[in-house]
Amino acid sequence: MSHPLRAQILVLVLAFALLGSGCGSPWNNPYPAGERGADVLYTSFTERPKHLDPVQSYSENEYVLIANIYMPPLQYHYFKRPYELVPLAAEAIPSARYYDRGDRALPDTAPAEQIAYTVYEIRIRPGFKYQPHPAFALDETGQPLYRDLSREALRRVHRLQDFEHTGTRELVSGDYVYQIKRLAHPHLHSPILGLMSEYILGLKEYAQHLQ
Repeated sequence: MSHPLRAQILVLVLAFALLGSGCGSPWNNPYPAGERGADVLYTSFTERPKHLDPVQSYSENEYVLIANIYMPPLQYHYFKRPYELVPLAAEAIPSARYYDRGDRALPDTAPAEQIAYTVYEIRIRPGFKYQPHPAFALDETGQPLYRDLSREALRRVHRLQDFEHTGTRELVSGDYVYQIKRLAHPHLHSPILGLMSEYILGLKEYAQHLQ
């Protein structure tokens, strides 16, 4: 058999192999068959995430996941360059109000040396709700249904689906305030506490109080 003919046969064999691989189900498909055709996004990461708590997380591979779980007040516009902040959970981009050391309001044109601190008022858009979760389940009196579970009841709980009831509630500004305060929790060891203490008035003192 001549070399050109052998090469042509090899090309035909490879072509038929590629065509055949597109038919039926691939033998090495890593995804569950029950999720075929569902609205599921599969992705990958090079290093196993250590934390999915925004207070403790400080690596890119973790924030790829966190960005799909939590809703910050602001986000960067996906397409615009240079980067531009746009509202997400917030109603609008907040404007700065300047004050001197005597808590007197200053004009926007005030020199930097006169400004003691800056106030941003962020209003959260209504209508956002948490993902249904057993922690939000309420009883007939409006109290958390699973607040005081006995050890015996917890022995039967191994995953969230083991709870029969779930609930939700609307996102409010106090949830963001609570998350900021968690930066100062001494047991969480937030890697950005030192940095944020220089920009959030009172956070450093609050951390010392919790210590």
